[in-house]
Amino acid sequence: PGSTPIAQDPKFRAMSPGVEPQLEDPKLMAPQREALLAALREACGGDLAAVKVDGESLDEASKDWSFHTPHRPLAVACPSSPEQTAAVVRACVAARVPMVPRGGGTGVEGGAIPYGGGVVVSTERLRRLELRSDELLAVVGAGVYKEELGKFLKPHGLLFGPDPSSNPTLGGMASTGGSGMTTMRYGTTKENVVSLVVVTAQGEVIQTRRPVRKSSSGYELTQLYMGAEGTLGIICELTVRLRKQPPLRSGGVLPFSNVKDAVDTVVGAVHIDPPSMLRCELLNSEGVECTNKIFKTTLRECPMLFLEFQGADAALLRQDFDKVVAIAAQHGCVASEVQYAEHGESLDEIWEARRGCYVAAMRYRGQGRDRVFVSDVCVPIPRLAECVAGAEADCQALGLKCVICAHIADGNFHCLVPHQPAEMEAVNEFEAKIISRALACGGTVSGEHGIGVGKVAHSCREHGEAHVAVQQSIKRALDPLGLMNPGKVLPLPKDGPAKL
Repeated sequence: PGSTPIAQDPKFRAMSPGVEPQLEDPKLMAPQREALLAALREACGGDLAAVKVDGESLDEASKDWSFHTPHRPLAVACPSSPEQTAAVVRACVAARVPMVPRGGGTGVEGGAIPYGGGVVVSTERLRRLELRSDELLAVVGAGVYKEELGKFLKPHGLLFGPDPSSNPTLGGMASTGGSGMTTMRYGTTKENVVSLVVVTAQGEVIQTRRPVRKSSSGYELTQLYMGAEGTLGIICELTVRLRKQPPLRSGGVLPFSNVKDAVDTVVGAVHIDPPSMLRCELLNSEGVECTNKIFKTTLRECPMLFLEFQGADAALLRQDFDKVVAIAAQHGCVASEVQYAEHGESLDEIWEARRGCYVAAMRYRGQGRDRVFVSDVCVPIPRLAECVAGAEADCQALGLKCVICAHIADGNFHCLVPHQPAEMEAVNEFEAKIISRALACGGTVSGEHGIGVGKVAHSCREHGEAHVAVQQSIKRALDPLGLMNPGKVLPLPKDGPAKL
């Protein structure tokens, strides 16, 4: 299982890694185009501003944070409710025009790029925010940003656990299964969403399950739509699980002479599972150098672990930190160079710099704005050290800069590789090596960024032909016209989706 060379299978096309799907734009005559735009405006309550066709809006909707080729849509529709979203979908189905849901556009795998043209369905006006404090739940519109939700919850002493480094929308987090820097304590978005309101490919509004603590009623549609990247339907609202905000924060920085020693320390820390440890992040030497250069920090330029602890007892936080330091000392960390901050707020500058790794990598080499390849493999904890060290060595051997920003304690690590188009062959070779090593170790090609267009071939290699066939059967059943975000997540069958 997982060994089928499906990327070369003649039944599939557009399967080379990093190659965008070959989809034709809808061929609409001027009257058909105007009729569709009129239907979209009506679907959005007659609000002319809710349907955008100006060049600036189309250009913005043509790309995400990835280096994949932009592609303009026919229009951008901005419904303000699930019912309006359903009407937008029905208008597109009637015109046989594809739809691409879009949140904050922070994805790095091309998942929101509208290949095949059609209509981008923006979630920017899906803004519901409702607190159900007696149930520790919140109902959140898909267009609400992660940081907005955090600010909304803070006065109530509550938080939403997942914390991606970027500031995505909640709908985007659900669509890709995003997680971020707090996964070891709170889990991924998938574990923190109770229920969804989704618009199906036929334009029907459904709730995936009742928002109660547990339910065994029918298929688990919540998890089916999460991670589907808008290929099965459009997520409009989420009911999410909340947690109490601990009153105290502390943290520290641990320097190492090499990446392997740092990762071995993390593996040891995972095994003892300090109860208050919230974040455990790794930067390699180039990651620290990049951070210092762009964010003007003054960290020692060597591999480093960044730790944060939260709880109600300062002594217990320090005790958990000391446990990790003791493990680190067994792996070459010099205790005299360890930094501890009793008040975690003093490390906020460093955490913000860590969040900015992607932007920093673009500017790291001083060549203007580089493109950045981002790996997203996740491997079993016992194989983590060899995978991280091997990836760094492979990248450097190819003459590329390798900025490692890793959540690490959950087995997920990102290699950010700044490059220009002339270096793409070396980047592809590096990607092949890191994917092959991760799969050989029993890992996955994507821990949290999703598949989009960038990792379709790799995902097929991971799962094998039978597994991919099951996914395609689900896609055909729920989206028989192939209009929902076509060309993403799954390979296109040889005959393509239903003729547009």
